[in-house]
Amino acid sequence: MIFKKEIILCFLLILLISNSLIFSQNIGSMAYIQVNEIQLPFNNKGLIADVNINPIGPGGQFAGEMFLFSSGFWLSGYSNDSLWANGVSSSSLIEDYQPGTVGMDPNDPKASIYKLTSSDTPFGQSWQDWIDAVALGADFYDGNGDGVYNPVDLNGNNQWDPNEDKPDLLLDETYWCVYNDGVPSNSRRWVGNPLGIEIRQTIFAEASTGATANTVFVRYRIKNTGLISDTLKDVYFSMWADADVGDPSDDITGCDTIRQGIYFYNNTPDQVYGNQVPSFMMDMLASPPVYIPGVTFIDINGNNIYENGIDTPLDTAVNFLGPLGIRVYPGAKNNGLSSAITSFKNTPGYSDPDNEIQVRNYMVGLTESGLLLNPCTFTYGEVRGGVDCSLVNPLFWFSGDPVTDVGWICNKKGDLRAAGTTGPFTLIKDQEIEILIGYEIANSSTPLEGITAVRAVSDEVQSFYENNFGYTVVSVENEPQVASSFMLEQNYPNPFNPTTKIKYSIPQTDSPLLGGARGGFVTLKVYDILGNEITTLVNEEKQPGVYEVEFNSSIGSRQLANGVYFYRLQAGDYIQTKKMIYLK
Repeated sequence: MIFKKEIILCFLLILLISNSLIFSQNIGSMAYIQVNEIQLPFNNKGLIADVNINPIGPGGQFAGEMFLFSSGFWLSGYSNDSLWANGVSSSSLIEDYQPGTVGMDPNDPKASIYKLTSSDTPFGQSWQDWIDAVALGADFYDGNGDGVYNPVDLNGNNQWDPNEDKPDLLLDETYWCVYNDGVPSNSRRWVGNPLGIEIRQTIFAEASTGATANTVFVRYRIKNTGLISDTLKDVYFSMWADADVGDPSDDITGCDTIRQGIYFYNNTPDQVYGNQVPSFMMDMLASPPVYIPGVTFIDINGNNIYENGIDTPLDTAVNFLGPLGIRVYPGAKNNGLSSAITSFKNTPGYSDPDNEIQVRNYMVGLTESGLLLNPCTFTYGEVRGGVDCSLVNPLFWFSGDPVTDVGWICNKKGDLRAAGTTGPFTLIKDQEIEILIGYEIANSSTPLEGITAVRAVSDEVQSFYENNFGYTVVSVENEPQVASSFMLEQNYPNPFNPTTKIKYSIPQTDSPLLGGARGGFVTLKVYDILGNEITTLVNEEKQPGVYEVEFNSSIGSRQLANGVYFYRLQAGDYIQTKKMIYLK
């Protein structure tokens, strides 16, 4: 009888342990996200797609077939005037990052992938595991405002309330990990020692039947810990991919400067997908803020540094964070793509970069040997449709439109890789910068219509992002929100003559990220290109809502001259500036 009791106790202990393993959301070194028809594996070292996980195997899959062999990133910059480069791009034999924070044992169980889902029990195991993620740098919603993540059901009602802490759950599934560039120099393809760079990576998606149904978001938070230098200068970041869209031998690449993206497609039926071959796009939804005197702000005191309250902002960079709100950078702009290139496997002069100089050349839009391409004569592309090839920007390879066959078009099929780059920016010690990339895929009845389909997805995803992923900003008072963000829209028409309309939105929120405004005093002013005030369109208290004002080129007895003008909205600490053009 005692023996039977011992067996039962052992069984219960095993069951308890197994259940804790099942429900723990520290899920190890590999995972995959499944969204509608996409299955995408990844690991805790920054590698995406080229990760073998049962039962799906390696590679990103769409409708049961491969579309992405490998993806990741390149980073390059200067430390104490010395060029460095590192990255994660397995097809190019580049894997310079290891799990965990700088100095952490990469085999530490906490240096793992943490998973959250919208169906998780509030304050349950995944919310408790997030304590370890926060200790490694993960974000959280600080409901009680004490700066400490403490997921406790304060009123015991078994549901989350806005005055309680919760993890940074984005959409329906969130996977978070941190890794660093600690791989030793002798294990790298490119020469270089670890710099103390940490990357906090979030992969998230939603279960949807809309535009985001086949979209996966990848967010990078990049931090210089100051291991080698407090300032890493002239830094560039590239989103990189080796997409095998079905049969890799017939892939073609392109660059979409409107959507800030790179994409892969076919112009004929594919051996694997047939006539319904998909197009895969990576677009840069968020990029680092950059401050440029005379462009993003008027440098009143001439020190080349934007100083809030002294200098005049001409633009505002914005990062939409979802449940955590919106972060604004007056006097800056989101850099966007600065170049886009294609590398051709086993093609001398255009193949995988062998060293930090070659990858840097690629990242600034040059060939691997440092030459600027001539779209008029480049062997692997043609400028079509009557476009003057001498006017095509050589930094954005294959920026034409394959659907209409106009512009610079890639004419070489094969196993191609592509990179879209943003920069330069500066990595200052302990100041994170954020980059958000949308992985989007779509198909249609013909190969080229697949491009049209993925463009439509990209447009919807951009709008979804700019509307803060559909999240309202939650205040600790738990009051309903009527808008998630300030918004200053582009004037219409633009260019204009003699009048144009400007629409703007004022949200209702207590969030300090949005200037701490609940309605409030609003100004809308127009400036000339030198920063001189032309007129004031709005200068009064405004309740939350959407407003539209008309601007007339006749200011009293004065008529505007042709040219560029700026209109600037300010409400609390929120400032946004846009450009408009007057043409008689």
